[in-house]
Amino acid sequence: MWILDPVSLNKLTLEDSYITGVTIPEWKETDPWFPTPFEEDLHAKFPLAIDPPHVVRRAGVQRSRFTIFGTMKDGLTRIAAGKPKGRLVKMVVRRSGITEILKDLATCGIVETTVFPDLEGLSRELTREFGGKPKN
Repeated sequence: MWILDPVSLNKLTLEDSYITGVTIPEWKETDPWFPTPFEEDLHAKFPLAIDPPHVVRRAGVQRSRFTIFGTMKDGLTRIAAGKPKGRLVKMVVRRSGITEILKDLATCGIVETTVFPDLEGLSRELTREFGGKPKN
């Protein structure tokens, strides 16, 4: 799991740009991350944080930002290497810690239905609360 500051990520990715925040897909600076499907190759190497159009309620409620990856599979790792800690951090969560983390998040009011406010999120929350295995 990556914890990142999208503004800081974009400063690293767009080093020589005047852009100082999260980008939006309509800006010409994001063109390398949005090639014309089936016509152009992806040329951007590193990931970029964007503020997507909120076309579904879930994205709006989550205040989502998305990371669009470039051609490097380890782009986040490479861009984070040698940079000050705190703005882009990789965190490994052991399987044994997931239940405790979910309890801590619930204590803070972060549950399936606050992150995924739809029937699927409600179903997962009820299944977790009252037992049984969710069906995929």
